[in-house]
Amino acid sequence: MGENTRLSLKKSEGGVVPVRVGIPRSLLYYQYYPMWQTFFEELGAEVVVSPPTAGEIVASGCSRLTSEICLPVRVFCGHVISLTGKCDYLFIPSVHSVEKKVYNCPKFIGLPDLIRANVPESPPILDPDIDVNKKKRELYWSIYRLGQHFSRNPWRIRKAVASAMEVHRSYRAEMRLQKLTIPQTIARMRQSPEGQTPANLVSDVTVAAIGHPYLVHDEHVNHNLVTKLQKMGVKVVFPEMVKEADLSRSLAQIVERPYWTYEEEVVGAGGYYLQSDADGIISIVAFGCGPDSLMIELLHRRAAKLNKPFLNLVLDEHTTETGLVTRLEAFIDMIRRRKRKQIQTVSVLPPLSLESHERTKILGIQSFGSVVFALRAVAKVLGITMVAPPITKRTLSLGTRYSPESACIPFKFILGNFIEALDQGADTLLMISSVNACRLGYYGKVHEQILRDMGYDFRFFKLKSTQKGLIGVLKAVKRLANDAPWPTIIAAYQMGTTKIKALDDIERKAQQVRPLEMEKGTADNVYRQAVKAIDDAQETKLVTHILTRYMKEMDQIAINPKIIPLKVGVVGEIYAVMEPFVNMNLEVELGKLGVEVRRTKSTFFSEWVRHGAFNVLNEEKKKLKKYAQPYLRRDVGGHGFESLAEKVRLSTEGYDGIIHLAPFTCMPEAIASNIMRATTEDIPVLTILCDEQMAKAGILTRLEAFVDLIEWRRKKLNN
Repeated sequence: MGENTRLSLKKSEGGVVPVRVGIPRSLLYYQYYPMWQTFFEELGAEVVVSPPTAGEIVASGCSRLTSEICLPVRVFCGHVISLTGKCDYLFIPSVHSVEKKVYNCPKFIGLPDLIRANVPESPPILDPDIDVNKKKRELYWSIYRLGQHFSRNPWRIRKAVASAMEVHRSYRAEMRLQKLTIPQTIARMRQSPEGQTPANLVSDVTVAAIGHPYLVHDEHVNHNLVTKLQKMGVKVVFPEMVKEADLSRSLAQIVERPYWTYEEEVVGAGGYYLQSDADGIISIVAFGCGPDSLMIELLHRRAAKLNKPFLNLVLDEHTTETGLVTRLEAFIDMIRRRKRKQIQTVSVLPPLSLESHERTKILGIQSFGSVVFALRAVAKVLGITMVAPPITKRTLSLGTRYSPESACIPFKFILGNFIEALDQGADTLLMISSVNACRLGYYGKVHEQILRDMGYDFRFFKLKSTQKGLIGVLKAVKRLANDAPWPTIIAAYQMGTTKIKALDDIERKAQQVRPLEMEKGTADNVYRQAVKAIDDAQETKLVTHILTRYMKEMDQIAINPKIIPLKVGVVGEIYAVMEPFVNMNLEVELGKLGVEVRRTKSTFFSEWVRHGAFNVLNEEKKKLKKYAQPYLRRDVGGHGFESLAEKVRLSTEGYDGIIHLAPFTCMPEAIASNIMRATTEDIPVLTILCDEQMAKAGILTRLEAFVDLIEWRRKKLNN
């Protein structure tokens, strides 16, 4: 927060005027503006709101951020630019969580840092951290520090907070009681004519428009969608009109408990209106929205089961008004035809298939780098048959066919693997889940629904974040292994960790030898032999012996001692970095080009299972904090924080370049990528976005060009 101003008044030529706080009319403005306005005005500040979204605002925001960032964030960036020169501060909170164990989109968490990096001319940013998962004292202190910019009096700040919270409660209650939209309620609280309750619309069709308010109520972004529907004689209802209890109840019926902040306004509202008098549902989402890419899939499937018309509108800066109107007209015509034919919806859903298997007989897992060989040994010790189909083009084809179109590539590969495993007889599937701001924590909900809708009957075992400590992992393995005795569990664990370490050690050695070997491919041949031998080994002592043997073979490979290899750090999302099929065997290809590769530490599983190192990712982030802090002050989920920090760190350690691997639309990595461009470290970065459209020829061409660039750069620096 480092600004020096701590008074709500400032001097000017005309006397003393209030400090102006700018609030962009985008994103969380719709949920919280009355509360924010009250807080700042109670402290004597003047609130300045950016104008409604217009073409120039969208264009300016899109010019600053890459297309990996969803349209609403780019629109927000445009609103920030429009406030430049019109206020003394910008208010952009980092909202991590407003409910226990429920997480926000990474873009909301990293928003202040993203804006600082890409709009350097913006006024100073007030960026309190809002995270109810931390201690209450931290939350209170964050708000108090915000208030100190305007008043030294703690009681005045406390009163401003109390007034703001009361206004927020009234704001939410007003919408639900009066059945008003968010813009109408904001206008009414301002005592504007726009806030008058609209006259009852005579209509024969009622449609629920669900989605985040910054899409549903931004008339420029959605091309006046609500007005167009009303002109078609349609009554439109919204999430904010539904009681909180009804939203929570409907949400619980679909996902049990929420994972994402604001999930109620999408899944909860959608679930409520699917079983209400609404004739149809229109979901409004932004292209590239991570949470919505999976949440909408659950709603769409539920709508199909209830036989309720459902239209999913995906918006980006290329969406045309003509195309949108055509889809709306067709949708409303379809609803009217259904009503004339008196086609009924289903009021009660049939029960989900029950998990008929109480014991694990055949365990299906997704392939993931070399760790599958270690897990196979664990399963054998436990007396469980394991199937882990290798990742192939068929895996991707299956996953893509049955996945939501905008789901990230790891989701599709894992789903494809699960389908193949079930087809090979698996009766239990293992899914490693997660928490915090990443779609991984939501994969299981959607994977399970898709697979059960396909008719598969299986036990779905989710290894949750609370089970990732040593004791938690051992207990989970015991449950998965049909309550096997503890000595067997411990023996399996020891065998697994020994193999994981051996596999990672030989892989690191291959990374060092590849660029130096005289005969290309020799190190890879030794590596493959080592992996097979480790996979076949039945005893931990034998694994250690095999590792020693093949490490010596690696040392005996003929190398060119005159070569000083180029050094490239590979950072990014863990699945894209670790799975060779996903990244087109990038490390091997770089070795052929004379490049020594170093991967992020936490992308080696042996680091995760070292004694006392089960929180290696968190520990690694603590070490990297000093490198990231100038640019990214918050953990934005996944490996985004690490990716940014590694760019800074590796630039100080003599590396020639960095390759940043990210699934297309990966939220944490999109933030890292957009901030990387603004860092001052002079090191080339090649970002490769992974999706089902990737082709090896294109990747090889980009790698060759990148290696030529960093080789030329090294020569230039050495001259």
